[in-house]
Amino acid sequence: MRRTPLLLAAAASTTLLLAGCGAGDTPVAPAAATQEAPALAEGLLPADQFAPGATVTAVTADDLAAALGAAPSHDPGRITVTPQACVDALQVARTALGDPADVDDVAGQYARAGFGGTAELLATGGPAQTAVGTLVDAVAACPTATVDTAMGQAVVTFGAVTRPDLGDDAAVVPLTVTLPGGPVSGGSALLGLVSDGDRLLGLATGSIGTTAPDQAAFDTLLAAAQEHAADTLG
Repeated sequence: MRRTPLLLAAAASTTLLLAGCGAGDTPVAPAAATQEAPALAEGLLPADQFAPGATVTAVTADDLAAALGAAPSHDPGRITVTPQACVDALQVARTALGDPADVDDVAGQYARAGFGGTAELLATGGPAQTAVGTLVDAVAACPTATVDTAMGQAVVTFGAVTRPDLGDDAAVVPLTVTLPGGPVSGGSALLGLVSDGDRLLGLATGSIGTTAPDQAAFDTLLAAAQEHAADTLG
């Protein structure tokens, strides 16, 4: 058993979903675009593409860093991941994903609906061309991980990976998070990644409780997100 500062990206995405991203109540307002170079935020789905009545808010770079355990206040010594195969998979993933500083631009949003929600992320540069394969390899090497933190324990279990025909490469991973002894039993989510040139699209949807997200609806939304980004950003 080893301590590591890096959590599974999928587990972080689920934490981000279940915690509401830590986003405020500021409505999404994509940055202004020019004819020559649309801002990356313009490639995010319009708010009306999410569940009726959903509250859509912007997700800042600081929100994402906190969800991934990379905030300055994060204490790596307070997180333990087991089994060893998962620690090894995380180390391989860290190497494959490279330096986060290589990411050129990031834009994100979160749509909250009831006890669940959907997070969308667009990023350019960095691991855009390697993230899909890295996720698939990590899930194969670590189908179940236990994460112990100062806030409690979470057990993350991944389901069968599907590979939709989107962009240059794509994958969708179902996962469940169990919180033994917590105020809620946990939740379930779907995580999708699409690599398209130097751009990476991430989409995750999930909810607290035992009701799993509708994968057919998620696949449709992921395809719509990829199409919108491609049409808007090229």
